[in-house]
Amino acid sequence: MTSLEDLVEDIRRKWAPEPRTSIFEVRPDVRAGAVAFVGITTEPEGAAELLARAARRVDGRAILDEIVRLPDPTFGDECWAVVRSGVAPVHAAPDIRSTQVTQYVLGSRLQLLVASGRWVRVRGDDGYLGWVNRGYLATGRAAWVDAWWGDDGLEPVVSLGAVLLDDGGAPTARLPWGARVARDALGRVHLPDGSVGTPVGGELVPAARLAQRFPPTGESIVATAHAWIGAPYVWGGTTMGGVDCSGLVQAVYRMHGITLPRDAELQYRVGTAIEPGDGFSGLRPGDLLFFTEVPGRITHVALSAGGSRIVHSALANGGVGTNDLCGDRDLEPRLREMFVTARRVLD
Repeated sequence: MTSLEDLVEDIRRKWAPEPRTSIFEVRPDVRAGAVAFVGITTEPEGAAELLARAARRVDGRAILDEIVRLPDPTFGDECWAVVRSGVAPVHAAPDIRSTQVTQYVLGSRLQLLVASGRWVRVRGDDGYLGWVNRGYLATGRAAWVDAWWGDDGLEPVVSLGAVLLDDGGAPTARLPWGARVARDALGRVHLPDGSVGTPVGGELVPAARLAQRFPPTGESIVATAHAWIGAPYVWGGTTMGGVDCSGLVQAVYRMHGITLPRDAELQYRVGTAIEPGDGFSGLRPGDLLFFTEVPGRITHVALSAGGSRIVHSALANGGVGTNDLCGDRDLEPRLREMFVTARRVLD
């Protein structure tokens, strides 16, 4: 059995080395005259390689393929979903008591992978995996998920914060930054679950003009980040109601049309390494700075505002704020000690 378990681990390391974005949860089960491989995976090529290599190791015994290739076939064509609530928390396990690993805002497109009761394991457009309760989702086929936002002559718009009221004037939804909704000719907002509301407060930006409002330039990205100052720190958060360090970077860049991975360790793999220069003089607005509290592991990310100035969400600051890496206020000397490297995402 040990050799078969080692083979499974070898395949997992090759095809699914990052468990936050890929699944290879397979185990060998030795039976009378046969060896079954049982489990689930998002990597069909990995499953095929496992079965082929195992066949050369089992001395003529039958190989049974009991690996479910995700999405689970029981979903049929309806293996897609759109977030229907203001924010959908994503958990590490199908249990409300488990750790929140991220959030997806209203209108986000998710792929359904496998179900466990009222919970569904999903993968977002950023590739991140986690469990979401079905109550947060409107499910359907891929064509519907792609079309609902601007279907039937509705105008796709992106929220900069707004509250929706029903016909009686009662709040029905609160839209965070980045939420995707559709607006009709009367100004009413349509949600993916079919409900309709009248927006008050905040702003709704037509998707067609989003790139003009939020161009992919360092200065504009930093300006957007400054709009988040004062948001509290929340582990796994991605909205102004609460956000962690990598959630802030991802959400801000997304408004500017750039999709980044979810976690600081994953964001560290994006872009090009740059020399920070003396006194961080080589940094431009929009560059990413990475820090560590654990040797060999990235644990924090910040946005450069140019030079030594940064915008970030830090637990030590209580939330989103600014710091100077050459300063001596509160967290700043410690940040200098924790600094690892900087990377440039923008051309």
